[in-house]
Amino acid sequence: MILVGTCGWSRIYEFLHPSRLRVGELKAYSEVFKAVEVDSSFYRFHRPETYRGWRMSVPQGFEFTLKCHRSITHEAMMRPTDEALRGMERMVEAARACGAGTLLLQTPASLRACKESFKNLTEFFERVADGEIRLAWEPRGSSWESGGGLKFLREFLERFKVVHVVDPLKGSPAWMGDTLYFRLHGLPGYNLEYSYTNRELEALREKIKPLGERRIYIFFNNYAMYRDAYRFKRLVEEGVSLPSPFGPRSVLWALQAYEDWPSSKMELIEKCGRWRCWVSQDRRVLLGEILKYLGDGVYSGAEEVFEEAKRVWEFTGLPSEEL
Repeated sequence: MILVGTCGWSRIYEFLHPSRLRVGELKAYSEVFKAVEVDSSFYRFHRPETYRGWRMSVPQGFEFTLKCHRSITHEAMMRPTDEALRGMERMVEAARACGAGTLLLQTPASLRACKESFKNLTEFFERVADGEIRLAWEPRGSSWESGGGLKFLREFLERFKVVHVVDPLKGSPAWMGDTLYFRLHGLPGYNLEYSYTNRELEALREKIKPLGERRIYIFFNNYAMYRDAYRFKRLVEEGVSLPSPFGPRSVLWALQAYEDWPSSKMELIEKCGRWRCWVSQDRRVLLGEILKYLGDGVYSGAEEVFEEAKRVWEFTGLPSEEL
């Protein structure tokens, strides 16, 4: 099973029409995707009532995963301190409240592979890896990618049955069980400004094809994540890429959440001129920088604006290649 989603849903209004959001942002999100990683849990401990409310607002088969609080991963650095262990107890309680089966632990590159880290991690997971909730770990930094760090990681993951979280376009899990957890952070490095090309999404699909009948979570964590996740979901389901979203077509995607039609050129600039528009995979501009080249008049819908954008695109000086 392949479950495609995003890291959080707080900006879903950038992707869906306002009329679809009247049921609530999470419910609207759940009508498009079947899974979400709760990212806000990294910054604050939500009340169990909040998680139960989220559970009640989505369909029965919808899946949550929870990103563990930073006090565990970035302050305690996965040492088995009393505070970190209490934090894990609260995260397990949260997972029960919303029916989440997986807790994500993402550690910074400052947690390096060394004997002290190996000792602390082993003691920490001996205390928390009880099998009730699946644990997934995303270690960052090159020290875990080769030599003694990679050797420890491979043995450690298998011993505690911990899911190794990686960006699949940059690397492969050191150990694979029956569940895989992928997070995409842009290219070439950690680049949230990035939007994926069709070729890259097709390469991602090819990478996960040989992984068998595992449960595979794929969460996009870039600023264009709703658009990119939706494109990849459609690719997985239908086997064919949607038209490239770059060049003039970027205007059509940027207006995805706009429904106040008909609108004049000036109304479009006023209402959505500051919306983000990815004209190429590594370049975004304000939508108003393109709309100002449109002809004066009233437009009946986004498709009509797209056609006009194609006509005037050469005057914008922006990239026109559809990747």
